[in-house]
Amino acid sequence: MPTISGDTIRLAPATPDHPELAAELMHDTNPYVFGYLHNHDMTLVRSHLGFQWQQPRGLFSHSHCTVALHDGQLAGIALGFDHATAEAAIEPFVEQAAAHLDEAQFAHLASWFEVGRFILPVVPDDAWYLQHLAAIPQVRGRGIGERLLRACMDRAREQGFASLHLDLYADNPALRLYQRAGLEIIVETRVPPLEDKGIPVHYRMACAL
Repeated sequence: MPTISGDTIRLAPATPDHPELAAELMHDTNPYVFGYLHNHDMTLVRSHLGFQWQQPRGLFSHSHCTVALHDGQLAGIALGFDHATAEAAIEPFVEQAAAHLDEAQFAHLASWFEVGRFILPVVPDDAWYLQHLAAIPQVRGRGIGERLLRACMDRAREQGFASLHLDLYADNPALRLYQRAGLEIIVETRVPPLEDKGIPVHYRMACAL
């Protein structure tokens, strides 16, 4: 990919294209969790999340995403939704996972819900939730993440939501980006059984819109 500057990037609704790269970007937002869910197998991450990305419905569907594009190539993603949309997306996500993964892989993923759900606080009904924000290495530091974040804030505000929420692991370098945009840490969560599996403390961040 040639040299990229912020003014060569355009934002657009996502399409099912670039599934493997989209999967890598989703993984990059939380390599601890997605690594655990996929037995630290990046081939499986690309295959499974890429499959989910291409579907019209589900927690990882492109339909919930705004992308940053450079010459038609995927350079960043911002995927999020409101509480009701997230609830409606769970069933198709599970169905798609069951269809794509083998029995052992699906059983391992399903085991996450026994304790994994405690790492992510409930999203209020009046909040918009940013599930993934990531950019490819070539564009980091050029303001692309900030543009995607602002686009999400504008979208949530226009839809009448009072706040924006997100979760991230404690040493995520994106923390500074979110703080500059006005988000604050409101919950710090540690789940000892998950720490034993290499999953660190997580923060819930939020800001009023």
